[in-house]
Amino acid sequence: MRIIYSIFILIVFSSCAKQQVPINLSEKNRNEKWIEDIDYFENTFLKDAKTYTKDTRASCKTMLIGLKTKINQLSDLQIRLALSKCVVMADNGHTTLPIPLMKKIPLRFYRFADGMYVTKTDSASSKYLGSKVLKINSIDVDQVEAKLFPYLSGIDRWKRFKTIHLINAPKILHELGISKKDSLTLTLVQNKDTLDVTFGAKKIGNDRYWFESWADLYAAFAKDNRWKFIKNDKSILPLYMRQAEKGVFYSFNDKKKIAYFHINSFWEKCPDFKGTIEKFLEILKTKRDHNVVIDLRFYTGGNYNFATKLATKPPKIINDNKKIYLITSDKTYSAGIVTAARVKYFAKDKIVIVGEEVGDRLKFWAESKVYVLPNSRTRIYSSRKEHDWKDNKHGLSRTHFPNFIYGVAAKNLKLDKEIRLSFADYQANKDPILEWIFSQQK
Repeated sequence: MRIIYSIFILIVFSSCAKQQVPINLSEKNRNEKWIEDIDYFENTFLKDAKTYTKDTRASCKTMLIGLKTKINQLSDLQIRLALSKCVVMADNGHTTLPIPLMKKIPLRFYRFADGMYVTKTDSASSKYLGSKVLKINSIDVDQVEAKLFPYLSGIDRWKRFKTIHLINAPKILHELGISKKDSLTLTLVQNKDTLDVTFGAKKIGNDRYWFESWADLYAAFAKDNRWKFIKNDKSILPLYMRQAEKGVFYSFNDKKKIAYFHINSFWEKCPDFKGTIEKFLEILKTKRDHNVVIDLRFYTGGNYNFATKLATKPPKIINDNKKIYLITSDKTYSAGIVTAARVKYFAKDKIVIVGEEVGDRLKFWAESKVYVLPNSRTRIYSSRKEHDWKDNKHGLSRTHFPNFIYGVAAKNLKLDKEIRLSFADYQANKDPILEWIFSQQK
């Protein structure tokens, strides 16, 4: 029995010895890991990236050399921000290093024509709904936005839209020397009173993605008590917000003789994008005396192939004396810009562009490849293909292939009428753009 027991113990210890993980005496420390990541950034991403110039690539390399010497002095987030600054030098909105998600104060903002306002809060902060935001930690909001710009890809209009997602995150602003790590003090105007109020960062579920932040203008989920909104009754909202959760929808106003079609960031919610366009076009054939409104003000991107007929068919259907009104904004981006360019091109002299300027140039790069830094797992999106909706020039290796078929030279998307939403119009449930279009009908 003792012999059997001894054999059993020997087997157990032998088994444990085999399973024991050997100590890796050469395991990399934090500095070595970040240096390896920075080397990968330079030797793989930066080498492959398409839109750097010779000068910006050289400047980026100089910044990386300096970054390696400062790793001990910087937090992980500060290093990511430094790398993001290098990515921004690619001068292309689709080449980007996303800043990681983090806790925010329980207020969400929207920038109107007359400033930034609080449009959504948690229950405890609901009394601040509708307040205008003047300052963050005693710094004017415009100046805080400007401090974020160097870390955000794209042109200034697109950057300003993207700051809405970051300007309420204390940790980000702390790394920029603006705030504490876990709170922000806002200077608010409420009615006629000016208040300084400090809010702590907290995690609240069911929040919007950054490119959907425009949807904080209304309450989408009636049974969700985690968030409070200025606008809770969707039935009284203007059309572009009332049905926004559908992503793709249309409406006909026979009294005003308007055929309205809308696409926004939620386009993937539409079970049949192309089919919805087909139904709209079939009805339009029975209403040739209608003017067409194509609303892309919140179309931040997607797959432009779904909406090709929305550009080509309406001009052929409606009467010669009718117009095609195209609504754009700084949130019209990527596939939104492509659709807008095609609508303008095929509408010819029927086109009237109204709203705000779009969120990017007509010549841009997209169709990203993802690079992942080996240790921090930081993701970088690098645009691989060119879109030229200004002149429609092609290059076999650089042009996004569908553009050989669908490409047009729209030249520009210059506004015929600039109209921006004011907070007063929003509060009054008005859509000043559609109201102006109605006023043009004879």
